[in-house]
Amino acid sequence: MSGHTRSAWVRAVWLAVAMVCTAAFCALYQPRPQAEALARARTPLESLFPERFGDWQIDPVTKGLIRPAFEQAKRFQMYDQVLERVYVNRLGYRMMLSVAYGKQQSAGLQVHRPEVCYKASGFTVSEPQEASLPLPQGALTVTRLRASMEARPEPITYWRLFGDEVVRDEWRLRWHQMWMGTRGGIPDGMLVRVSSVDADTQAAYHAQAAFVQAMAGAMTPLQRARVLGQH
Repeated sequence: MSGHTRSAWVRAVWLAVAMVCTAAFCALYQPRPQAEALARARTPLESLFPERFGDWQIDPVTKGLIRPAFEQAKRFQMYDQVLERVYVNRLGYRMMLSVAYGKQQSAGLQVHRPEVCYKASGFTVSEPQEASLPLPQGALTVTRLRASMEARPEPITYWRLFGDEVVRDEWRLRWHQMWMGTRGGIPDGMLVRVSSVDADTQAAYHAQAAFVQAMAGAMTPLQRARVLGQH
């Protein structure tokens, strides 16, 4: 074997070793879902939200529906569970509850924000506004906005959880993602949306706040921590 051939062979061997080591390092230190997130992922969303509370109950015309992620969303790992319900009170006022959960919420894999989803569906969407919703265990920071299309005005109240903490805006979400990424973990995420078809936006927000407060009051401490975050 000539010197040139031997040198090329040695370089090839070292390159192969480097590739194997790199692959092993990436596999070992690749961010993975947290153990707590994996445990929460096994909890069905329908078990977290009471079917009846206060003056509200599931509308018998629209049964509660829980389903796996849509195929396209599943392909991109945006979320793993979706819960959709419609509640009604004795006055016939209907409240829509939609929950999306993903056990891996990395920087590029977030549950959709309503201001993005509704706009993509053809709705006109107002500028989101932060609000504080008082609860017995502490104030819940929510986002409010109004989506409308033709004769369907839909005020919306929603909040997002990153792990067990409610995140108020994109900056804080990104900061948490980067911080957790340095520790090798990917927390799960959940978006809880409450909305109603109502031309009176402020009255709708008031009804939505009362709905969330009644729902929180009917939850167990574990359910409240899971749905409303740690206060």
